[in-house]
Amino acid sequence: DEAGSSLFLNGLILSTQILDGVGAGVFGTMYILVTSDLSGGTGRFSLTLGITTAAMSIGGTVSGYLGEALAEDLGYKSAFIILGIMACVPAILYLMFMPETLPAYTNQSTKEPHMNHGNPMDRIDEGNEETDQRQPTSTNYVGMMA
Repeated sequence: DEAGSSLFLNGLILSTQILDGVGAGVFGTMYILVTSDLSGGTGRFSLTLGITTAAMSIGGTVSGYLGEALAEDLGYKSAFIILGIMACVPAILYLMFMPETLPAYTNQSTKEPHMNHGNPMDRIDEGNEETDQRQPTSTNYVGMMA
């Protein structure tokens, strides 16, 4: 039953691509928020985000070339297993050593005082009074003309 097998394979590929797209969307937002939460108050958010983005880009590039080399030498099944193990190692380290950032949002105490700085989204509209570069609103223009 080749038609049924082909239909199953197409459904599997499509569902995997949908799951991959949803995961990429969630990850793209969450890594920025976690980076902001961990570097908040240090003045190094842009540097930290740049390093994180560069590391992810380099990893994605290198894994493709490494996967190709492994598949040529050992076969594609071995390449998937080796790259899968290589992906699990940092995931396990992340789960073991990544500090929890949730207490900062719920105003609970945390062991890491540098992380207890509130929701990073609350800081978006905060202006620094000395260097506030926001433009006046139209009501301010009317007041200036009168």
